[in-house]
Amino acid sequence: MFQQIGQKKSLSQQIVEEITRSIRDGEYLPGQQLPTENALCGIFNVSRTAIREAIKILSARGIVEVKKGSGAYVSEVSVQNASEVLNMFFELSSDTDMILETIETRQLLEPQIAKEASQKRNEYHIALLQKNMESMRKCPIDKKKREAELDNEFHRILLSITGNKVLGLLLSPVFNLMPKFKVNVFAKPAEGNLEEEKNTMLQHHENILKAIIDQDGSAAELAMKRHLEDTLKNYTKSLGKS
Repeated sequence: MFQQIGQKKSLSQQIVEEITRSIRDGEYLPGQQLPTENALCGIFNVSRTAIREAIKILSARGIVEVKKGSGAYVSEVSVQNASEVLNMFFELSSDTDMILETIETRQLLEPQIAKEASQKRNEYHIALLQKNMESMRKCPIDKKKREAELDNEFHRILLSITGNKVLGLLLSPVFNLMPKFKVNVFAKPAEGNLEEEKNTMLQHHENILKAIIDQDGSAAELAMKRHLEDTLKNYTKSLGKS
């Protein structure tokens, strides 16, 4: 069960870590009720204030669910609450290094996603991608936020074609942040102009789409790899990291 806590961190944080460890180790299972507030005070030898603060943190992280008049229960594991925790992490960690590491993560995963999408796509998927491309072409050059959302949508469609829920869990928080990253970083390009950058992005997407239509997995993988290599280069330059 719970272990004794020390003095290096705040009491509430130590309690959070200890309860999280117990849940992770299977001592408390999804749906199971945690000890009462009074019992936790005795277990940890702390005040109600520290326990309440710890439970509040655990609830905000989606680890426990507080039921009024009943107590705190271990949250049921689901893609939704796991994704919410990851979303919170990325929102709180979106510094310059995180932006570049996000692109690097996409480089590891998205070429394979494009390859698999080329094999699993159907006519409906192709129509979605073509509609996205048409909207992108018509998007005014000064509507950077809308352009970023359409760019993001193209990649989300490819991910959805795979039907892989784990990949969706891993990449959903990344995709949620990409429009924010793009608007902040590329509002004023370091070099070139907005129209040139948009045309380059469109060409990458067209290359990927052609490979998807042709069901050419190797070409789709290569086209996505080149797209993200160019993306990382542009972000690195605009962030002054080169």
